[in-house]
Amino acid sequence: MAASGPSSEEERILLQGLQDLAGAARGVVYDVPIHDRPLRLPLSPVYLEGSASWRRFLRARRALDTGHLTLLLSLRRLPEDERRLVVDWGTAHANAFLLVEPSEPGCDLSDPHSPRAREVFELCRQAADVEASGAHAGERWTAHTPLGERLRELFGLWVWWEAPLPQGRTHEEPLRLGGPSDTLSVHLLALLYERFPQESFDAALAELQSTERELFGGDVAAARSVFRTRLGLPILHDSRAVDRAVRRLVNLGRMSVTSGGRNAVVFGPEHPVPDDMPDEEFERFEIL
Repeated sequence: MAASGPSSEEERILLQGLQDLAGAARGVVYDVPIHDRPLRLPLSPVYLEGSASWRRFLRARRALDTGHLTLLLSLRRLPEDERRLVVDWGTAHANAFLLVEPSEPGCDLSDPHSPRAREVFELCRQAADVEASGAHAGERWTAHTPLGERLRELFGLWVWWEAPLPQGRTHEEPLRLGGPSDTLSVHLLALLYERFPQESFDAALAELQSTERELFGGDVAAARSVFRTRLGLPILHDSRAVDRAVRRLVNLGRMSVTSGGRNAVVFGPEHPVPDDMPDEEFERFEIL
């Protein structure tokens, strides 16, 4: 879990608590205070006015912008326009970032003077004493402290886009974590499978193939990049979900693929993909 700014002892413990809450090392914290938030420049759809803390966040986020699912924990509730900037501005794989905010509307842990931040930092100081005593040594140790319990209550709210931009609006999904063994990573992975079943990838790919056919070139595996880059498409929790969607369109005669080479094999209209063809072989076929 990466943070963009310098850390005090309390902030170090908070970062540890957030990492334990996430349940995975892969994540980035949005800790930009509201007075440092990025603002679009007038009459410019591209350029922003950004603070030093915003630029530090961008560097931390850029290091994890690889297309793998990545938690993005915001220390405060964000307005709609800032949500889009935090996830989509300057990213190569916007749809791979999972934005989670505090569930309480007034919660702002980026402001050390806010009531909720003072409460959490006091719990961080208590947790530091626990750490020093060795009472909870081991993996995810903060999860067993009052700090861990409070963070599970505060986080939170999963924010995702229901359709591609600019039409797509956000959907706010409450997260209800249980005891110390529960983590955001495990909780969200289960939700991703529920919210984005195979049928959602089938429908989205069929729509894109009909309206933006130029997006699909190269091999079958390359089609996954569209779902990693475009905010509002089904979130790619299983890379094979897109491969299966391609395979379905080929079998319906709406798409063709070829093995390439001198003795090329082509599947498409009236030539479905054999049921026994392994996924590893099919992903290397090129889309025509």
